[in-house]
Amino acid sequence: MKIEDCKRYFEDTLIELEKDSSINQKDLNNIFKNINEIHKFENDYIYVVVPDALTKFKIERFYSDKMNSILEELAPTKCHYKFITQDEAVKEKESEINKITAPEQVNINKSRRRLRAEFTFDNFVIGESNRFAFLSAMKVAESPHSILNPLYIFGDVGLGKTHLMMAIGHYVLDNNINANVVYTSAQQFVEDYFLSTSTKKGRENIEEFYNHYRSADLLLVDDIQFLEGKTSTQAEFFKVFDYLHENNKQIVITSDRVANDLKLMARLKSRFNWGMIADIKAPDKELRVNILKRKLAFLLNNPKDIPIEVLDRIASLFETNIRDLEGALRRYVTYCVSLDLPFTVENVEVALGSIIPKTTEEGERITSINNIKNVVASYFQLPIDILSSRSRKTQIVYARNIAIYIIRDKLKTPLKKIGEAFGNRDHATIAHGYEKIQNLLKTDQHVKSDVEYLLKKLDLE
Repeated sequence: MKIEDCKRYFEDTLIELEKDSSINQKDLNNIFKNINEIHKFENDYIYVVVPDALTKFKIERFYSDKMNSILEELAPTKCHYKFITQDEAVKEKESEINKITAPEQVNINKSRRRLRAEFTFDNFVIGESNRFAFLSAMKVAESPHSILNPLYIFGDVGLGKTHLMMAIGHYVLDNNINANVVYTSAQQFVEDYFLSTSTKKGRENIEEFYNHYRSADLLLVDDIQFLEGKTSTQAEFFKVFDYLHENNKQIVITSDRVANDLKLMARLKSRFNWGMIADIKAPDKELRVNILKRKLAFLLNNPKDIPIEVLDRIASLFETNIRDLEGALRRYVTYCVSLDLPFTVENVEVALGSIIPKTTEEGERITSINNIKNVVASYFQLPIDILSSRSRKTQIVYARNIAIYIIRDKLKTPLKKIGEAFGNRDHATIAHGYEKIQNLLKTDQHVKSDVEYLLKKLDLE
C-alpha cells in the first residue's frame, strides 16, 4: 500500500471517530491535532508517528480498537494501525542508514551498542551532590589519557554513576568515530573470563578475551565490587588494567564504595587510587525536583500539566535513589492517565501508596521484605518484579534464593509469608531455596561473599 493511501485512510478514520458520540471530542482533538505523519506500511500495518510515549499509550488504550475497526471498513485489504513515537521513528531511519555506511562506521555502532542512548552529559542533572563527579567525568571525556587515569566514581545504588560513565563513552565517540570504547560490568568481565577458560578451545578463547579488553582505547567497568571473592578474575583484571594504563589508555571504574573498603587484592586497590576518585552523594531536595522536571520532558508533551507541588511531594517521598525517584514519577503519570485522574498532590499517595518507602518515627527506613528484595535485585542488576516471576534462569533463581535466605534468616519471617511475597510460592519451594543457600554458604566462597555484602548493605550483619 502506498503512503498516500495510508494517509488518506488515516484522515478518514479520524473523521469517523469525530462522528462517534461516545468519544469525548475535546480529548480526541487534543491528542490527534498534531498527528499526521505515516512512517511506513509493512506487514499489513500502517505505522503512524506520534509525539511521545504517553500519547502512544493513550491512543493504544482508548482509541486503537475503534480505529482498527473503522480501517477494516475503509481499506480494501485487511490491515491495522500501529503507533510509533517520533524518537522510535528517527532511530529506525538511522538504523537503515547505518546498514549502508562504511565499515569504520559499523565499528562505531558496535562501540555504542552497550551504551544507553539517553545516558549523555546533556541529560545529566547537576547538583551539589554530584558536581565534582560530573566535572571529573567531563575532564576525562575531553582529554582521555590525562592524569585522571583511572577515574574511580563511587556512591550508593541509583545515584547516576553508570550515567556518567556512559556519558564519557558517548562524548569520546562523538569526537572520535574510530575510538574503541569497551563497556562492561564487573559481573560480565567475570563471565567472559570464565567462558574463555572453560571450553575446549582453551588458548584461542583466552587470546580472544585478552584482545577484546586490551584493544580498548577507553575501558568502562561498572560495579567493580562484583570482583570481591573472585581472586583469579581479579588477577586477570589486574593484567588488563596494567596493560591499558602502560599504553596510555583511559580507564573509568564505578563502585558502591571507596576502593580501600573493597575486599580486593591490595595491588588492585592501589591502582584504583592512582588517578582521580570522585564520589556521588544522595541528591538534595532541589536536585531531586530538577531531575523530575527533566524526566517530565520525556513523559509529557506539556510538562506544565503537572503542578510543582506534585514534583515537590514525590521528591520528599523518594530521597536516596534516583532510579526509584524517576520510576515513581513514571508510575504517577501513567496511573493518572490510565484512570483519567487529575494531576494533583492528593493523587500522589493514591498512585504510589504501595511503593512509598516506609520509615520509623526517627525517619530511618524499616528493613522489610520489599526492601531486601529491592537491594538484592539492585545488586544482581535485575528488575525487582522478576524475583517473584516464574523464571527458572540460573541467575534469577540464585538471586531469588539469596533474598529468601536473608528474609528467613534475619527477619525470621514464616515460610508461608515469604512465599506470598515471591509470587505465592508454596512452603516447600521456599524451604528448598533457603536450604540451598544455607548449604552453599558452607562450601562456596562466592556465595558467602554475596551474602556478606548484602547483609552489610542492609545493616543486618
